[in-house]
Amino acid sequence: MENKTLIIILSLILLFFIIANHVSLVVAPGSEHVEQGNCSQTAFGCCPDGENSKIDFYGTNCPKYNPGPGYKQY
Repeated sequence: MENKTLIIILSLILLFFIIANHVSLVVAPGSEHVEQGNCSQTAFGCCPDGENSKIDFYGTNCPKYNPGPGYKQY
């Protein structure tokens, strides 16, 4: 009787691991909402538009900046 109980328990544990191996938890893309911090809190600061963050010192990813009147454009 003791051997049958042990075999049943081990069989259930084995079955659990087999099922757990075939089940995967997948998070649907876009379901996580990542809060983006203020661009002034990033390593290189804000682009001239004040909305986008610079990815490098020179702001090579920033949209073109159109300076207002009185500013010299290079």
